[in-house]
Amino acid sequence: MVSAQVATELGQPIPLDTQHAVSVCFPTWKSVISYVEKDPKVLGCLKSGYPRFWIHPSIQKLRDILIEKYAKENETCFCFPSYRVAKRCREYVRRKCAHRNGKVRILQLATAKPINEEQKTWKRECKIAVVFVDGAYENILKQYWQYTGEIISSRLAEYVLHELFMVEKKSSPAEEKEYIEMRYGRNLNFAFADRAKELIKKRIATKVIDKDEHDEEENYHFLAGNQDEQDFQDTFLDSSLNEANHGEDHDGGISGEVDSQEEPHNGLVSTIPPEPIEMSTIEEEQSVEEDAGRCALRVCPERDVFLFPSGMASIFTAHRLLLQWDSLRLNRSRNGSDVTSSPPNKKTVIFGFPYADTLHVLQEFNETYFLGEGDESSMKELTKILHSGEQILAVFIETPSNPLLKMGNLLELKRLSELFGFFIIIDETVGGIVNIDGLPFADIVCSSLTKTFSGDSNVIGGSMVLNPQSRVYEFASRFMQLEDEYEDLLWCEDAIYLERNSRDFIARTIRINYSTEYLLDKILKPHVGEINYSRKSTTLI
Repeated sequence: MVSAQVATELGQPIPLDTQHAVSVCFPTWKSVISYVEKDPKVLGCLKSGYPRFWIHPSIQKLRDILIEKYAKENETCFCFPSYRVAKRCREYVRRKCAHRNGKVRILQLATAKPINEEQKTWKRECKIAVVFVDGAYENILKQYWQYTGEIISSRLAEYVLHELFMVEKKSSPAEEKEYIEMRYGRNLNFAFADRAKELIKKRIATKVIDKDEHDEEENYHFLAGNQDEQDFQDTFLDSSLNEANHGEDHDGGISGEVDSQEEPHNGLVSTIPPEPIEMSTIEEEQSVEEDAGRCALRVCPERDVFLFPSGMASIFTAHRLLLQWDSLRLNRSRNGSDVTSSPPNKKTVIFGFPYADTLHVLQEFNETYFLGEGDESSMKELTKILHSGEQILAVFIETPSNPLLKMGNLLELKRLSELFGFFIIIDETVGGIVNIDGLPFADIVCSSLTKTFSGDSNVIGGSMVLNPQSRVYEFASRFMQLEDEYEDLLWCEDAIYLERNSRDFIARTIRINYSTEYLLDKILKPHVGEINYSRKSTTLI
């Protein structure tokens, strides 16, 4: 078994030698601190980075060409995946520059449509919008790009460069090139993109993998029970030994035989236990009630799951949705005010220390209470706010939090939300959709698909799931059907990669769980005094 090379030097892409890598190597804690402090020496070494922070060379090339061809004197620009996104960016810039008379221009560009079936395999109409501002305001454009996540991907930038400006694509790295040539010839088959999105949505909604009877080894992964500690040590320390002894497939899943008599008729096999984990801290009557509610919860992939170009774009959209809900409460006309910024909206609450850009979104586009501890003291503070008579629009919470891995008390938040009428938005990115079943406690669940769902660090994407039993469900469904509010902006090539990467996401997530516990118990615990890890939390569901 050939081991993949691992990035070890500052600034190298992760994965190594991958054209569209979305992560970067910081080999020491000092290098991380230097990056945060914007040390020019560290920034100059970066050959890759997370797309909302680091501008990919293909995107920068597109910006350079657009500035050269269309910019006025001293202007700069950023590219966005649609005209509606560009308009939201324009409003943001105008609000931030209201006292400086910042002028904003939008340029729309479109590639040609395919004219026959053959062209549909490699050509797709693509519309982008370019926002031009004075160079002095470039940082504000970058803020909108980073905070909202409404971005173009590096693959989309390459396609626009090739179609509109005749810039040839760079050659693919070895592992991606091999996959492309084996499956689709020289280019990805764009005709597969819609089906890829359907499969992604189904996996998110049902937490199962499709069983393709014609290509079972490629598309289907089944975990056959738990392994004992010795088996796991073999898996973690010697993957080739695991392959020989436990039937590991080439994509990292663990294969096993399935009893066809117990297999569902629709060809889907769930890896989620039929009964929830019993918790001594929950009264039996309450457990029965929660179980009944969970069993009754059915999510429709086509109606209730939505895809985005990034995880932050899903959070930003959820926030816009709630602000629009609140604007109707205040009888404000959408055409008469900017619902992303106009007071007096109800305030939101961020419960627990979150990923920084989630806090930025809530602070930039509304007012929010920051209850950073995410523990009983924060719950008491939230209760105090609610009992003061102030109405709260929503509580945003990560399960668990990034990076401290704290798990808030979802049961108590749910109880308070029903009592005081606020909504709950869960970001399950860190826990992952296999480990965390937050939808019964939330009105909306958001996630970055870039992390454990994809697993290959070569594509970025996000998702939103609506709870059909939520009070806001009917409004949210209508909101997400409006073209002015939601557009499927996940580029077709990114969808194809995301579908391929996620074929083994269940088995891979379980492997990550085992690996993490091994690291904690066998390597870190003897040398580290305190470790934040949600396995130890008493508030996990």
